[in-house]
Amino acid sequence: MSQIVPSESPGGRSASLVPFLFGVARRPELPGAGLVRLLGDLGLTPAAARALLLRMRQEGKLASVRQGRGAGYRLAGEYGRRFERVRAGGRPPAPQWPGAFHALLYQVPESRRAFRDALRRSAVQLGYGLLQPGVLVALDDRSEHLPLGEAPPDALLLVTRLPLDERDAARAARVAWDLDALAGTYAAHASALRTALEALPEPPAPDAATLRRYAGLLKAPMVDTLSSPRLPAALFPPGWPLPALWAGIRAVQDVYGGPASRYVADVLGTFAAPAATTLPPTP
Repeated sequence: MSQIVPSESPGGRSASLVPFLFGVARRPELPGAGLVRLLGDLGLTPAAARALLLRMRQEGKLASVRQGRGAGYRLAGEYGRRFERVRAGGRPPAPQWPGAFHALLYQVPESRRAFRDALRRSAVQLGYGLLQPGVLVALDDRSEHLPLGEAPPDALLLVTRLPLDERDAARAARVAWDLDALAGTYAAHASALRTALEALPEPPAPDAATLRRYAGLLKAPMVDTLSSPRLPAALFPPGWPLPALWAGIRAVQDVYGGPASRYVADVLGTFAAPAATTLPPTP
């Protein structure tokens, strides 16, 4: 079964194609020329593909590696951590409510808006939720990965804990991560995947069209799963639809993953690439 690694917020759909291809290839490193070719199969021109890889390197989402006389790439940062978690067996089990959120309180002057925006962007990428302006919360302390050392001298940053009982924590989580909106998004994705599989006329072939269809079906759902925080089950609203969405994603992987992986392997076979590493199924 193929794997797809969630990538980023909905604003970066093109960048999500890169971890998608790592997942389909089931390899920790891919040759740069091979990535450009496969991104072309997914609709990017060679120039646009190379520009995307360069931008992702500059943003710390990809790391370059030497492969013989050529260059390859490895997922880095949060992309890399997520990919390695999949290789190690998937997502960790849901935690228990520890009785308090880790919280980051910040007050940054408008004249330092660039730092404030960068801080919030980094925090959201790390899984923080915005409880209210100036208050970011997470289940555990992730502040060491935030650019706190770059804070201007007139900014106020406080790392603390926010104790809450489970009922109030659930109310806070609903606001901080906009769980009601996410629930609607996940339910719509699950329904669309079921409809697509029911309408499939015949088994997909190992070709570029299958790869495109596979990406078209799963790119948006997998990107959107990244927005779901890792929280105790009791903090999610009743009827939380993410498990149903994961079931739909696995069903699509069962149908499209094998043919897509065979096609990608054939394409990468024409480039100097490392040996494939088999990944476990998505939980």
